Amino acid sequence: MKKVFLLALMVVLVLMATTVYATEKYALGNSNIALKVDYFSFTDDVFDKVDLDAGPYIGLEGYYGIMPNLYLGLEAGWAGTSNDGTVGDDIDVDVNVNFVPIELNLKYAFDVSPALVLDLGAGASYNWFNVRVHSHDFKDVNEDDWVFGGQVFADVIYKLNNQWFIGINGKYQITEKLSLEAGDEDVETDVKANNWRAGAQVGLMF
Repeated sequence: MKKVFLLALMVVLVLMATTVYATEKYALGNSNIALKVDYFSFTDDVFDKVDLDAGPYIGLEGYYGIMPNLYLGLEAGWAGTSNDGTVGDDIDVDVNVNFVPIELNLKYAFDVSPALVLDLGAGASYNWFNVRVHSHDFKDVNEDDWVFGGQVFADVIYKLNNQWFIGINGKYQITEKLSLEAGDEDVETDVKANNWRAGAQVGLMF
């Protein structure tokens, strides 16, 4: 995890240094909010092996301009994956994974053209991971864990007018290893909830 936070800190320091050259204007308003709809994918091989690697992501973010072109903000969302499979020849098993990231991010936004904005950012997060296993043949399993993480991201924004914008986004996130309950103890696994997301967004500038 130290590497994650060091990487995020390095990106933030570079972005802050570039504000020296920023013009006295806010590329995305004094503040802004956006709704995101993304494709979401876990990167750990264990999710791919059980067909639980990909699903939808819906998120809401809000940013406030702390200085020209530099924004501090929060994002929270939900991602879900599921697998309706079998164990052996005839035991039906439904597995559902829920992932809720809560992020604190810093991003630098700059104009590429009067209507086009590019932003780059990084941050830290606290993430809820939940797995539910249901079968008529054995006891249901419902386990969850909270893990720290870090993320880097980029957005390409097109301003429709002085208030509304649309765009595309991409993000890569790294987390700590998951700990799940086994009997009366929490056991740390070798599985991380690392993921990437890509999709579209619509937002409002103030």
